[in-house]
Amino acid sequence: MQLACPAVIRSAASAWRVLLHLAWIVPLVLIIAFLASPRFRGDIAERRTRRILANGLEKNRYTLLNDVLLPAGGGTVGIDHIVVSRFGLFVIESRHVSGFISGSEFQDRWKQESWGRSKRIDNPMHHNVKQAETLGRLLAMPLTKIHPIVVLTGHKGLRNRAPDHLVPAEQLIRYIRKKGTHVLEPEQAERALRMIGEMRVNPAGPSRTDRWVLMNVLLVIVLLAGIWLAFGDEIRSVQELWSKTQEQRVSPEQFHPDGSRKSEQELWEDSLICAWSGDTGRCTCYEPDGDRVDIELSRCRSLAERGSVLKQ
Repeated sequence: MQLACPAVIRSAASAWRVLLHLAWIVPLVLIIAFLASPRFRGDIAERRTRRILANGLEKNRYTLLNDVLLPAGGGTVGIDHIVVSRFGLFVIESRHVSGFISGSEFQDRWKQESWGRSKRIDNPMHHNVKQAETLGRLLAMPLTKIHPIVVLTGHKGLRNRAPDHLVPAEQLIRYIRKKGTHVLEPEQAERALRMIGEMRVNPAGPSRTDRWVLMNVLLVIVLLAGIWLAFGDEIRSVQELWSKTQEQRVSPEQFHPDGSRKSEQELWEDSLICAWSGDTGRCTCYEPDGDRVDIELSRCRSLAERGSVLKQ
């Protein structure tokens, strides 16, 4: 039993080291899965559309609202973006869809083809129309004054002719500006904006964006901690090598030609000024400030003849 205990301890320590070297894999897999998730890609599409709208629309003519949650029946309906203007209300749905898309405006399901595979996805235009209808009922506003728009990002193209209000992200501002006829009076647009603000539901807890940021920060922290636990020694070795390389570049006189660092004694000897006289057989060394140094004759001569000091 006494002989088995050390073996068990060594085995447990070895297993623990293996686990440490695998600690970074779990958060890495979680990050990759999160980046590949539809929600993350949807957030990318939504943020891109938000940036396009914020940068492309004149603030004195258009008012942009993002992540609007409104009551609908016994629940709520979320709208990615609402643009309020005298040219009407633009209800915008942002989607990230990869591959090729095929389907008509009136089909319930579209076909998505990506990486040699195909699957059915919900028609985003139907959801967008429902958003517009819900907003129209809440504001008691006819649908002729509300413009539904679906913005698709990430896809390679549509197999069918694109419906009018299915707009590429890069053409969104142009599409909105084409609606150049005033359909609302200034007071009507102000009333719609005020009513949306009053009816808007504040979600309990952190927003989706806040949760996304928090999730990413936590995953990155866990990943970095796992990498440090697994490869801390290697990382420190690389850091030391990089620091030494930088120091060699800045202060080459502190290192030997083979890259090894000079000792304090060697650095002190390098600073001496030594003179050897072959006629008299005398050798003298001085500090840089002029003070004479007592040093062994053979060492003095070696320093004098090394080429880094005076020779006489």
